[in-house]
Amino acid sequence: MTHFTLSLAVGAVAGVLVVIPMIFQKFSARSCIASFLIYLFAALFVFYGDLPYLPWWADGMGATVMLTIPVLFAASGKEQKSIPLVLFNALLFGFLISLAERYLH
Repeated sequence: MTHFTLSLAVGAVAGVLVVIPMIFQKFSARSCIASFLIYLFAALFVFYGDLPYLPWWADGMGATVMLTIPVLFAASGKEQKSIPLVLFNALLFGFLISLAERYLH
């Protein structure tokens, strides 16, 4: 498996794991697609980028939080209760993406 294919696979798995609970909670299709794409792109950024001054395990967390910030601004008016959960998901799945990049690469 090439580096690019592995990054897409890891991002797709992370995206699906995030979207599954959203489907059961009856989120809109747009929200589910947006969340999936955030984690797909985050995996690409983690696999092909290196954030300065961060250890390897924090690269994914930093990338996913940066990609999630626009979602937090959009959600801040409607569902303020979901903001901590979205941040927790970004940190958790960002860490898992970093682990996958470190040990599967």
